[in-house]
Amino acid sequence: MTGRFSTCALALLLFCCSSDSFDPSTLPDPRDPEFIKLCVETHNTLRSRVDPPASNMLWMSWDPDLAKTAKAWAKKCLFKHNIYLKERGKVHPKFAFAGENIWTGSASAFNVKGALSAWYSEVEFYDYETNKCSRVCGHYTQVVWATSYKVGCAVHFCPTVQYISIRNAAHFICNYGPPGNYPVQPYKTGAACSECGGETCTMTMCQNEERDKVVGKYHWNYCFLLLPLLHLYLKTSELFCLQRIPGGSQSGTGPRVMSSASPLLL
Repeated sequence: MTGRFSTCALALLLFCCSSDSFDPSTLPDPRDPEFIKLCVETHNTLRSRVDPPASNMLWMSWDPDLAKTAKAWAKKCLFKHNIYLKERGKVHPKFAFAGENIWTGSASAFNVKGALSAWYSEVEFYDYETNKCSRVCGHYTQVVWATSYKVGCAVHFCPTVQYISIRNAAHFICNYGPPGNYPVQPYKTGAACSECGGETCTMTMCQNEERDKVVGKYHWNYCFLLLPLLHLYLKTSELFCLQRIPGGSQSGTGPRVMSSASPLLL
């Protein structure tokens, strides 16, 4: 009896350790070359698969500043979109606005390809001819938005995520510039690269060496990323922005708490 009890206790201990503990360092850093390569390659592979085919699909390349924005927002562990996406110049030094996709699920189950494939899988709910969705498909349309040519992604470990019940989560965010999801179709149909204007055609996408350079303004800080200790150096508008940002607990209204054991998309 004692032996059976010990075995059960050990099994319970192992279960608790495996379900409630996770080493955050196993999640990739947004500056990791392999992580960057995987994010860019997977996006471009998915963009090259659109059906009907695209005539104006731009090659997508990495943007360090979009990745910084993604990381800064992911660290807040909120299952809601960055509130500054549609405020001109608040999330990027070049793009006035930015697009955003979010995947939140168990940290132990996270991988870049899986998250991006989950967004792309919404293609089954999208009708190109009518430009309508039978269910949520905005993640798919952003991934394949022809004129979104820069992407920056980051993942952060969150013991808890506000508004959802997933614990020990990988909170994965990709930001896009310029943003997509305007009330038009995500790309034009036609022969691959036929509207590239003489640019190189790579994997059925328009590639431009100058446009695809990886450039980041590393001295640039967004209002919601700046530390409160720097408030004396901030402009009034930046300080206001900093004070408005949601923290770990919000007194205002927000999305309802959702319960799910599966990854959630936003």
